[in-house]
Amino acid sequence: MTRDADPAHPCPPDAVVSLADRGVAEVKVQRSRFLAWAVPADEDAARAVIAEAARLHHDARHVCWAWRLGRGASPAEARNDDGEPAGTAGEPILVALRKAHLVDCVAVVVRWFGGVKLGTGGLARAYGEAAALAVDAAPRRTILLGRRFALRFPYALHKTLLRQLEARSGRVEAETWTADVAWTVWLPHSRCPGYADAVLEATHGAVTAVPVDDGPDR
Repeated sequence: MTRDADPAHPCPPDAVVSLADRGVAEVKVQRSRFLAWAVPADEDAARAVIAEAARLHHDARHVCWAWRLGRGASPAEARNDDGEPAGTAGEPILVALRKAHLVDCVAVVVRWFGGVKLGTGGLARAYGEAAALAVDAAPRRTILLGRRFALRFPYALHKTLLRQLEARSGRVEAETWTADVAWTVWLPHSRCPGYADAVLEATHGAVTAVPVDDGPDR
């Protein structure tokens, strides 16, 4: 059994959703002001966004945040209440990202205290609402995920291998015609298991599909 087909190593998703640009929103509750951003980011960029928010709004009482990073089956998650009661800020912000099924992004909510205590329930609702509105205001982008393979084969096998590739929702990304045909192909993660074996079978062992290093996601 190949590693791709091993139940102990499930395939990553075929696509994930992230943000194409930042979204901004503001909520006011009982004179407290909540200003929120949702921003596409990796970890370094996310930390920079949080630091920027704290620097620009140094007069705010709290700078709370959450992120979801990574494109595997279980994105890395983190959150911070920045002095608010535990679970009233970072977690509601994170929930807003989860509900939108977003990855590779950070949401930051800055709060200016208005003099009226909101209680734990009120705080959670306000932070969650501000983050959700910022998320809703941000444009989305879908990132297709898969693997690439390199193949080299005689001209006579071109139609056979092309039909096989298209049946798995794959695409030829690069093609060179010399003495033989050289391909770099891309397949969605869910269609990769068994592909190399299928190529061997269809060509009676003459052609090998070799995994190559992943390039940029689509």
